[in-house]
Amino acid sequence: MRNITELMQKAHELKEKGFTTGEIADELNISRETALWLVTRETEAKKKVPRDIYIDWSVVGSNPAVLRHLSLALSELIRATIKENNLPQPDVIAGIAASGIPIATIIAEDMNASLSVIRPKKHMWEPDKKSKQGGFILSNFSQVKGKNVVIVDDIATTGTTIKDAIKLLNENGAKPLAAVVLIDKKGLKSIEGKPVKALVSVGIVEDLK
Repeated sequence: MRNITELMQKAHELKEKGFTTGEIADELNISRETALWLVTRETEAKKKVPRDIYIDWSVVGSNPAVLRHLSLALSELIRATIKENNLPQPDVIAGIAASGIPIATIIAEDMNASLSVIRPKKHMWEPDKKSKQGGFILSNFSQVKGKNVVIVDDIATTGTTIKDAIKLLNENGAKPLAAVVLIDKKGLKSIEGKPVKALVSVGIVEDLK
């Protein structure tokens, strides 16, 4: 997708398939506000356009060899973070569904750790629904109680998903150590006192007034 028209078309296609606004945001690597704007723009033409950066990493995701190399780079980033912050070795690598799962799987194998999968709270998000349901840890993967856990995701847009994951791990008796992502759109350094590291950080350069 190269322009806003293609992005909007994809958002509408996902909506027609039954994706929630939160799932659309995750699928397109954009904020929830941007996803909402894309699917309602025709009926809310006067709504202010949100500021966001669209990132397409499908070239990486569709190539297992490239994905493996980038995931192993994240493993090295985790090792450096552990050393820098004097943290214990992770027992579990927790991937954020869906895009964080393949990355976390490769990292877990490389670091001789177990694999856990978190379905994030944002997947249930809709602007007109006040759902009290939060994220949850999928039961077919490693449990986290009493374990040292590193959180893995593809892209950090606002940091909310990582914050929710830390809270969820704490509620399940885990010990969250840090979070790593391929791309950070927010310039995050830490969340809830836990270090956040990215292979690439992006931002908007604009004139200061």
